[in-house]
Amino acid sequence: MKTKNFQAVYPFEGYVIESVNCASVCIQINLRWDQRRTLRCPDCGTKMGKNRESELVAFDLPCGGSPVVYIRYPSIQGCCSSCGRYKTVRPEEIHPTRKATWRLMRFVSQLARFVPFDAMAALIEVPAATAWRYDNDVLKADLPEPDFDGIEALLVDEKAVRKGHGYVTLVLNAKTGELLHLHEGKKKASLEAFFDKLSPEQKASIKAVCIDRSGAFRAVIEERLPQAQIVFDKFHLLSNLGKAIDEVRRREYTGATSELKNVIKGQRFNLLRHPENLTDAGKVSLAALLEINENLQTAYLLKDQFRMIWTYEKPGWARRCLNQWVRWARETAIEPLVRFANGIQRDAEQIVSWCRHRITNGRIEGFNSIVSRVILKARGIRSIDYLFLKLLTRRIINVRT
Repeated sequence: MKTKNFQAVYPFEGYVIESVNCASVCIQINLRWDQRRTLRCPDCGTKMGKNRESELVAFDLPCGGSPVVYIRYPSIQGCCSSCGRYKTVRPEEIHPTRKATWRLMRFVSQLARFVPFDAMAALIEVPAATAWRYDNDVLKADLPEPDFDGIEALLVDEKAVRKGHGYVTLVLNAKTGELLHLHEGKKKASLEAFFDKLSPEQKASIKAVCIDRSGAFRAVIEERLPQAQIVFDKFHLLSNLGKAIDEVRRREYTGATSELKNVIKGQRFNLLRHPENLTDAGKVSLAALLEINENLQTAYLLKDQFRMIWTYEKPGWARRCLNQWVRWARETAIEPLVRFANGIQRDAEQIVSWCRHRITNGRIEGFNSIVSRVILKARGIRSIDYLFLKLLTRRIINVRT
């Protein structure tokens, strides 16, 4: 069979196709070393003499109706006088440790963006475990490292990726949304591993870091980035207030009469939703509740007033608003609200820092949905390093689109 067309489809630098054997179940492409080329050391380029030659086989992309293509090629060993060692020369298009070409591996990696590994065998003759290894190797080789230069602000949060409280710590560039770091765990060491990657100049450029009120993250940032301001995330604070209000609701329900319990029951989301998000039926139901329960009415009004803090542009005015809110909450003598207000007073500077940097973890919360989709498509994640690579891939796709 003529090999000219196969040479165009299956090129191998330094090798020529000697023959092609076709069968109904496979195609075998036989290579030989191009005698016009000089055998050189793959590391230093020094001319080598051939010591021995062995025949090896690798898989390549399918062709036509044949599901499998074998590449049979000579692996040549020579002695490099410069390196003082024996070196092996093989086609660069073939992975050094996998019995497959980079063409096949990159095709599988592209396919893995859209198809779960356990369904891969129905499209191409590659088992799920092998496809996972191919994808991992290709992503390691092809994806660029995150850019740590010129970062002005960071977003830091944790995300559950496994059952049994299996968490990872995520770090994103607040301006671009680029994933910079992913590490197993949600303690100090998880975030310290990120700062260990940065040079002093890269650390110095960071002006703000947005986090929830986690003491572990805060301690690391204050130690590693003393010049950066900590910004407590707006959405985490509103979530914490929502939990305090829900605790008030549960207490009111416990001490209520049977008639009042029927009014309080089922009102949790009406109390926690913002007024603009309530349905007409929800507005009527909530109004009836607030009319007969003073503590829940007070908690609901304080919830809406708390949102006003993020409408100010200057830290001084935001601080005055926050201090006034704390006084109102303490005057209610409602224990969950007083407890929340005391914590807010303690963290006032980190809350009003939003006015200077205007960053929240909203972008990272959206990124968490991408993490969930990647894990679902992969039917779970065995390797955190591989999850990081897959998320880098998704980030590149999103930026391009």
